[in-house]
Amino acid sequence: MSKKYSKSYEVQYEHVDYTLKCKMTSIMNFLCDIGNSQSEEVGDTIERLVEKDKCVWVFYKYDIKINKYPKYRDIITIETQSIGFKKFYAYRGYTIKSSEGEVLGEAVALFFFISIARRRPVRIPEEKYELYGEDKNNPRDVEMEDVMKVEKVSNEKQFQIRYSDIDSNGHVNNVKYVELTLEAVPLEIMKDYTLTRTKIVFEKETKYGDVVTILTEVKEEKDNEIKTIHLIKSSDGRELTKLEMNWRKK
Repeated sequence: MSKKYSKSYEVQYEHVDYTLKCKMTSIMNFLCDIGNSQSEEVGDTIERLVEKDKCVWVFYKYDIKINKYPKYRDIITIETQSIGFKKFYAYRGYTIKSSEGEVLGEAVALFFFISIARRRPVRIPEEKYELYGEDKNNPRDVEMEDVMKVEKVSNEKQFQIRYSDIDSNGHVNNVKYVELTLEAVPLEIMKDYTLTRTKIVFEKETKYGDVVTILTEVKEEKDNEIKTIHLIKSSDGRELTKLEMNWRKK
């Protein structure tokens, strides 16, 4: 049986927006942290991955649903566990709870096991199944919805990749893509709506100094809800990341 792991976080001032509610990007950083913490606890450390396996775990997809955002100084607990391994990729599930036990949000992430030298997915070693409590003889797959494509561009915005955007893998950190995308969302949406769901597919890498273009489509939904669809492209036209965001009127 896959192993569960939990960790508590206090929402600090750096984690909140101007309304003192926790930002989506801060929640994503918490999700990254707890995944790393569990991996270190079971022995799947970054040092072991790089030095022994010559591989790294790389995010490919995210689906994050937020029912209610925690506020400044709130204590939240995040629980995570492996929810499926299959050949070249693995799934991790997350549940976010308030200090009173209320479920604030849930998320699923898909990771590829990537060869550092080849920059391609490779088969997950049997020992990883054992570390995370997965059954190699009974691989589990998880259904994740596709991200919609941009069909009619409402606006576009360009950003240059900064040194601070780069992570230990040498390319743009996955949370930075969301941070940039939110900068490209029209201000009236950011002010008048709450982000309730974020789906992401990370297609390709980009590095320091590149100029990326974010194409955005705004779709009107029913019952005071809208959807924004985004495509991030590199300066040479490569599609880097696709995002789909659901928003609810405040």
